Amino acid sequence: MKIAVLDDDKTHLQLVEQALLGGDNGWVSLPRCRFFDSGVELLNAVKNEAFDVVILDRKVPDMSGDVILQWLRQYSMPKFGIYTVVIMLTHLREEKEELYSLQSGADDYLTKPFSPAKLVARIKRLLEISSVGGAARSLNGVASKFKIIDDKQSPVVALAGYTFHSFDGLVEMEGGQVVRLTALEFRLALFLLSNVGVTMSRQEIFEHVWAMPMGNQRTLDTHMHRLRLKLLLTVERGFNLRTVYGYGYRLDRDHQQESVDQNH
Repeated sequence: MKIAVLDDDKTHLQLVEQALLGGDNGWVSLPRCRFFDSGVELLNAVKNEAFDVVILDRKVPDMSGDVILQWLRQYSMPKFGIYTVVIMLTHLREEKEELYSLQSGADDYLTKPFSPAKLVARIKRLLEISSVGGAARSLNGVASKFKIIDDKQSPVVALAGYTFHSFDGLVEMEGGQVVRLTALEFRLALFLLSNVGVTMSRQEIFEHVWAMPMGNQRTLDTHMHRLRLKLLLTVERGFNLRTVYGYGYRLDRDHQQESVDQNH
């Protein structure tokens, strides 16, 4: 496993290095890590080699971590054929900053000072999710009211008018439109469209998609909002993705609306 870290503060780089490589972190094998204090140098590196994880400081003097995130999300998967997990690790604590990063395709957002154990735990969790069928495999043997699809066994899955291509994170919609999703968006979309008509709590969504007991509700809301836009989960297309106040979410399908659309 290869990890790249960007931070212009050498002290913080050392802290991240200690978090990743120091002590007993439970790695099967220690990751190969490269540390950068220049955004330009890191961008040149990710253009020429694949990384499993990239940890970005959003504000470095020569280049924003946002630029590197944009390149990774647009070009890395087609070029190298693997999904790169991106974690923002920054001093920027305002909600609008976190939402911007998540909406731009970051998988997670941590603020400094950070917990080394939490950083390693989140990397492991995100790697499991981004691997094909990760969330499904993590639930083996656990009783669930939800339908769980293991896309390792079925790399191409058709659901409710959408076709999921696990290898490259693409989803094809009726009419031929194709959208690329982040690993978390892909798992969340697969989970939602596998369980149309089922009310799911926020905790249940985190357990099945994020493989954790509970997480940041704002992060979940942001991912739901992005899926609604990317996959056009709208009433006009026969879907209703709604918030169940104080509980969670429910995706319903309006077959009557679909029939009206088809007749036009």
